Amino acid sequence: MIKRGSLVVTCCVIMFLYAVYFGAIGVLLPYVGVSFGLGSSVEGRLFPANFIGAIVGVLLCGYLSDLWGRKTVLLLNTILFALGMCLFGNAPTFGVALLATGLIGGASCAMETVASALASDIYPEKRAVILNAIQIAFGAGATVSPTMAHTLLTHGTTWRSLYVVMGLLNLVMFVFMLFQRFPSQKSGEETLHISALIPLLKQRAFGFLCLAQALYVGAETGFFSWMPTYFLKRLPDGARWSGLVVTLFWLAMTLGRAVVSVILPRFSLIRLIVALSFGGAICSLLTLTSLNPIMVMVWVFGTGLCFSGIFGLIMAEAGERYSKIAGTAFGGIIAAGGLGGALVPWGVGVLADTPLDWRGALIVIPIICLTMALLLLTLNKQKLSA
Repeated sequence: MIKRGSLVVTCCVIMFLYAVYFGAIGVLLPYVGVSFGLGSSVEGRLFPANFIGAIVGVLLCGYLSDLWGRKTVLLLNTILFALGMCLFGNAPTFGVALLATGLIGGASCAMETVASALASDIYPEKRAVILNAIQIAFGAGATVSPTMAHTLLTHGTTWRSLYVVMGLLNLVMFVFMLFQRFPSQKSGEETLHISALIPLLKQRAFGFLCLAQALYVGAETGFFSWMPTYFLKRLPDGARWSGLVVTLFWLAMTLGRAVVSVILPRFSLIRLIVALSFGGAICSLLTLTSLNPIMVMVWVFGTGLCFSGIFGLIMAEAGERYSKIAGTAFGGIIAAGGLGGALVPWGVGVLADTPLDWRGALIVIPIICLTMALLLLTLNKQKLSA
């Protein structure tokens, strides 16, 4: 007998473990950079490497799910994710680290696509709530890992050891899933299919949603990934807070997602995303107006609250519009998010090495948030149909 609740928990744990890695990236970046002798612009190349892997993972996800089944795809990518983490932790050169990052990006993107579609299909009547719950699990993992990583790194643990440990944790998840029953595959609904994605990309509404997700993931990743470096290099006594700031951000993200779950029935998805985007623009801008670490962290918390529901709500909007091809819609939007998550953080790192410095580079974040709000406001007003 297949237990729906148990499978949703599995999806949440998958997202939690991925988030443990994702949330710690910003804290680990300076240490990785020092180890390989890199500047910010070169460190930022890890983000495009991740996206290249993500694109491959998304493109293969649907085909492999049809060929082998959804459970096999999750198991395969859990193994690949763990191997990528271990390879990164043992990389002798930055080139090998880039290859490992591509493997991590491909495996994690495929895992996220299948897990999101699986949870959505199990409870179609509660799609928005379930997807938001998965994002809460993600937020919990990303909340725990930055401070933990910072504490371990400042007490003698190497960044390489942390990557290996995170890889081993995913191997434990692999063993757990081996003994779990999954529903049979429903062809065409849960996975990404190129034959369905191509005409979907021609629809203006879907294009708007993909662009919005790309902007959002870029803004989120660019903001929290570089915030520890910003604290280290530009704020007085910033080193003391460089780990806590990311934890605070993801704590706000997690709390915000819980609040979004409660207020969700009272608002349309698009209007709620627009409101959160405007709030994110204001708070991320205010983050750059003070040199007091405590005050900066207040606005970082506010940014996290505003960012909290955007990813899941965009996914839910896509699920509502394209319920018959949810896996394809989710895969396309996740891939678009990966593109933003590659280009924006890399661009911020490049700009930070110019006379604009970190404050000038991070001004990109509120500009992106404002653009995203206006984009979705246009989508809402024009009532673009699927």
